[in-house]
Formats: sequence, structure tokens, C-alpha cells
Amino acid sequence: MDLSNFLDDLRADTSAPGGGAASAVAGAMGCALFQMVAGITLKLPRFTQGRDKLDEIRQAAGRLHARLLALADEDAEAYKGVENAFRLPKATPEEKTRRRKAIQEAFIEATKSPLETVDACIEAMALLPGLLEYGNPNAITDIAVGFVLLEAALSGAAMNAEVNLASVKDEEFKKASAGALKIAREQAVSYRPQLSAALEQAGLGPLI
Repeated sequence: MDLSNFLDDLRADTSAPGGGAASAVAGAMGCALFQMVAGITLKLPRFTQGRDKLDEIRQAAGRLHARLLALADEDAEAYKGVENAFRLPKATPEEKTRRRKAIQEAFIEATKSPLETVDACIEAMALLPGLLEYGNPNAITDIAVGFVLLEAALSGAAMNAEVNLASVKDEEFKKASAGALKIAREQAVSYRPQLSAALEQAGLGPLI
């Protein structure tokens, strides 16, 4: 699907794709910018330091870009699964039992996609130090925008995971998911000072 078709689907009066899919696409855009910065730096022979590292960053960003685009589709399909579960018949005790089980399974599946989006964003953020060290300094704003998009993607995906977790009754799954989200948020924040320092060194304002 091209971007215009995705945006048409996103703004339509349907529940999916929604915030979870939009978050994953934002993350994919952040990865694309990281990949671009690594690529344009490698094209310039004057940048002799860290070329192996930049190539690793380019490949990793490309892989995560593809994963996040796939997660956008997975998120939309998972939420449709929740809607389908709520539409199951509930006329008899057996039907009610099946429906409750299906709803719980659907909410867990709908939580997994944004959790994977969070994981992918954290993995992409880990590429930031290498880009700041070896990437073309003229591309500092591209690096910063990529990071901000990854931040937005992580924040949006985390919120979507949490709203689904509120309907999940599996306490072990809820505890593990909440713990993973807490760690991810702490990791994401840890990259901000380094990027803010790089922006200020380039004569730009810090992250807000």
C-alpha cells in the first residue's frame, strides 16, 4: 500500500487501521531516515571512520523499517480480531463462554503487535550513538527527526498496548507486558541527552 492509500484508510470512519498502525508507520519512517543518513555518509569517501559500523546501521535500519511496516498491517488485523470476537453470538451459556475466551485471546493478540512495535523502536534507537559518532554531521536534523519519530512511535504503541492490557485477565501476561513497557520507556529517555548535546553543538536548540 502506498502512503496516500494508507492515509485514506487511516482517516476513514473505521476503527482500523488506527493509532497502533500509525505508530508503527512513524517508526518505519524513523528507521528510513537512519538508513538514509548511514547511506549518504557511506557514499562520501571523505568519511573514513566507522564505515563498517555505518554499514551495520544501514542494514539494521532497513530490516527494522520492513518489520515496522509489517507490524502496521499486523496491528490493524489484530484489532479487527477484537471486533470479530465481540460480534460472536452469546445466546447460550456455551456461546457466552466461547465468546469470552475469544475476546481474551483477541485482546492478547492485539497487545502483542504494539509491544513488538515498542521493541523494534528500542532496537532502532540503539543505532543513534553510532550515527551521531560517524554519520555526516550535516545530516544532524535528519538523525534528530528520525529519533523523534521513533519516540512518537514508541509512545503511541505503548499507549495502545496499555489500553488493550486493561481488558486482559491474564495477570502474568499483564505484569510481564507492563514491565517491558517500563524498561522500554526508560531506555528511550536515556538517548535524549546525547542527541540534545549533538544538536546544541550544531547550533540548534535541544529536544523539546
